[in-house]
Amino acid sequence: MRSIRDLYKVGKGPSSSHTMGPERAARIFLQENLGAERFEVVLYGSLSKTGVGHGTDRVLRDVLGAARTSVVFSETDPPDLKHPNTLDLLAYTGDKQTAFLRVESVGGGDIVLEGRENDAMQAQTYPENSLAEVLQFCKWRCISLWEYVELNEGPEIWDFLQTIWRTMRAEVEEGLEATGILPGGLNVQRKARYLYERQHAQEIPQVRELQLVCAYAFASAEQNAANGTIVTAP
Repeated sequence: MRSIRDLYKVGKGPSSSHTMGPERAARIFLQENLGAERFEVVLYGSLSKTGVGHGTDRVLRDVLGAARTSVVFSETDPPDLKHPNTLDLLAYTGDKQTAFLRVESVGGGDIVLEGRENDAMQAQTYPENSLAEVLQFCKWRCISLWEYVELNEGPEIWDFLQTIWRTMRAEVEEGLEATGILPGGLNVQRKARYLYERQHAQEIPQVRELQLVCAYAFASAEQNAANGTIVTAP
């Protein structure tokens, strides 16, 4: 089984394949081309057809720099396209193209860099292949589940999970504060803050608890829809 680090990913919503994957690709490309004067990103397949609604262009400009980045929604796909969520990243200095990278956003925030080794995506952290095997191992070693995780991931896994938890909390807290219309063109009004603040004098505690749960869920979903920083767990 893969590492918990591969399951929980932090990035921009609303889509692990349409925003989180392209965001990761752009960060890698930017780091490799810090001296570039401008960038061009060409989106193909599903990224091209639904990228505006998902904010793919916005997250790419946020990472690479809005003033120096052009995003092209290609109407045709190259004949050698292997995956429907594919993007080409190009770097330029003056009129000269200095770098090129084709990336497939394969889901869950994972990406495949064409022509490069992507073995890290398949790395296995846990030798067991099912929860039944994990529980059997824990029983044999007389350890708890959290000890099993630390045994395979190392003690630094707890710092990682603390970061994930803080990001989740911030996602909800920011969603409860925000108001207005969500981006995407559908004119959807945010509701989380309204649900959170709405109370009745004679309200039953159990009803209030359910209302708060709904408010937290709306807050998270609305931050996701608004290209906010979220945690995905495919």
